[in-house]
Amino acid sequence: MKQLIFIHGWMRFPNNEALCKELENREYRPFEEKKRRWDRLSETLKPEYQFFKPEMPNKFNASYMVWKLWFEKVLAYLNNEDLILIWNSLGWQFLLKYIWEDWFPKKIKQLHLISTVVDASDRPLEKQYQWDFEFDLNIIPNLEKYCDKIYIYHSTDDDVVPYAHAQKIKSYLESAKLITLNDRWHFYKEETFPELLENILNS
Repeated sequence: MKQLIFIHGWMRFPNNEALCKELENREYRPFEEKKRRWDRLSETLKPEYQFFKPEMPNKFNASYMVWKLWFEKVLAYLNNEDLILIWNSLGWQFLLKYIWEDWFPKKIKQLHLISTVVDASDRPLEKQYQWDFEFDLNIIPNLEKYCDKIYIYHSTDDDVVPYAHAQKIKSYLESAKLITLNDRWHFYKEETFPELLENILNS
């Protein structure tokens, strides 16, 4: 069976005061249905794809070493079929650092990067903290050794990660396809993601 792994983004704050400010501005909605597009994607691709969406630990103050420990539990379930990775926002920095410091156990048929952050440029000071996820930008081209196809999705109206980040990532990945959208923000909307689904099914 083909397999798909989705890794969400993460956040990091310089201190507890900054974290408390972030949480203070968030709404608590206990009766809101939390069905996201990733759940809809999973339902659409079943039963042909086995869908992994590990809840990576402590996403508000993430740690690379903690994520590595948890992610390697997922790797134990990989088979010899096609593998698709979907990495959202800051989540892809984990993959880059993991490949840089260790290795990846199998060939990646498709890598989908969604609203990904490349560095601290053009971001508010409180969102520039990358901590132990930080990596050397020169390792980005190494992804092409592990992946048959790479897709970069970014919206020009992204209110979290500037579109310039997608362009910078593309400059390091010659073989990647950049899909530019204009009305998806940071991909918060719950409706399906037709461009992503089309690329998964047509490859």
